[in-house]
Amino acid sequence: MPKNTQFNQCWLLKTDSEGIKLNLWLKPGGKKSTFRCIICKTDDLDCSNQGWGAISQHMKTKGHLENMKLLRTNSTFSFQSSTNQPSSNDNDIATSEVRLENLRKPLVLNFHEQVLKAEALWALTVAQRGYSFNSCDEIGDVFRNMFPDSKIAHEFSIQSKKISYVLSHGLGPYFHQDLVKCLKRNEKFVLCFDEQTNNQNRKQLDLLVRYWCHDKGLVVTRYYKSIFLGHATASILKNAIVDSFKTDGLEIKRLLMLGRDSPFVNLSLEKLIQDEMKKNGGDLLKIEKKMLNWFE
Repeated sequence: MPKNTQFNQCWLLKTDSEGIKLNLWLKPGGKKSTFRCIICKTDDLDCSNQGWGAISQHMKTKGHLENMKLLRTNSTFSFQSSTNQPSSNDNDIATSEVRLENLRKPLVLNFHEQVLKAEALWALTVAQRGYSFNSCDEIGDVFRNMFPDSKIAHEFSIQSKKISYVLSHGLGPYFHQDLVKCLKRNEKFVLCFDEQTNNQNRKQLDLLVRYWCHDKGLVVTRYYKSIFLGHATASILKNAIVDSFKTDGLEIKRLLMLGRDSPFVNLSLEKLIQDEMKKNGGDLLKIEKKMLNWFE
């Protein structure tokens, strides 16, 4: 009944989207219809009206997400909650302390790993700022002249072919796995696609995803992957998308919409995706309005 819901002890056995048990931070409040978050150091929060929804809503707040991020990344995270528990000495105040030895301790890199880190950071800079790969062929000599006393600069070595390999086979899989992890946290996301012929006269299917980012608290659009095809029919495009989702463990029923350049192109592909979703208990959202250009 609304406004009569009591705190349920079974909620402590649940886990959040990161697989962390709620009993690490969720505690019953002073009343039967309240709860506390000891990681956010809150007072009693009411759940009499929303029940579990009140806890779920608190889990999605910006402050709680930031505190959980600290919990996952810091080497040590501790918090305290005072309780009025009986004690043998009346002058003592019982205090419960939870200390979590994390999870991810600071890395100590050897010299070779420090050189690799420097090369990876430069590769990320090239990708972020749009530098050409050929501009990196002599960058090692520049760093050695700039920092003659640096052993890392002396060993720094990266050329156009190496930086291409580092980005595509070294750093690329990490960011792709991070994206897949973010998508799995959302019930729905939008798939944006663009089919074109590249400079090698091959069909190229570029896929982007648009979803709600819990860490940033806003909607983001990120590159998902590119698929190179021969003769690209609607059926081939559909199979390429479905197979990509299966490889990454993404359920196709999570799709909310398909985004493309125009609502009047790739209608056959949309129908095939819709049929595939219905087989898996999903359905595309249809908006009877002029569709925005997803790639602007």
